[in-house]
Amino acid sequence: MKTNMDADKAVLMAAFAKFDVVALAIALGAVLATSLFLATIFLVLKGADPGTDVGNHLRLIGVYLPGYSVSWSGALIGAAYALGLGAVMGFILGVLWNMTHYIYVALIVIRTTWVNLMAD
Repeated sequence: MKTNMDADKAVLMAAFAKFDVVALAIALGAVLATSLFLATIFLVLKGADPGTDVGNHLRLIGVYLPGYSVSWSGALIGAAYALGLGAVMGFILGVLWNMTHYIYVALIVIRTTWVNLMAD
């Protein structure tokens, strides 16, 4: 009976595999940094009509990210901010995901153990 429980637990752990928290943090940071950089550069290269501002809406990100503007230097500053924020968000998301899956698997194992004890 003991080996059957170990096999069941191994199947559950494989089905609910953990995220690599560091890899998720790096990946999410890289995606957000690249997205903000490309969006800013696109607006800089596109330009605007004389007398109008370039990227009115994207420029508002500067309220939350000091130093950011719709310019070449602003694209680099925004990418650095986005990399950091994305990494923090990815880390928190990975930790919460792993924790909820660990609790879920633990509850399944406890319930299965309880049912097996009651059946005996």
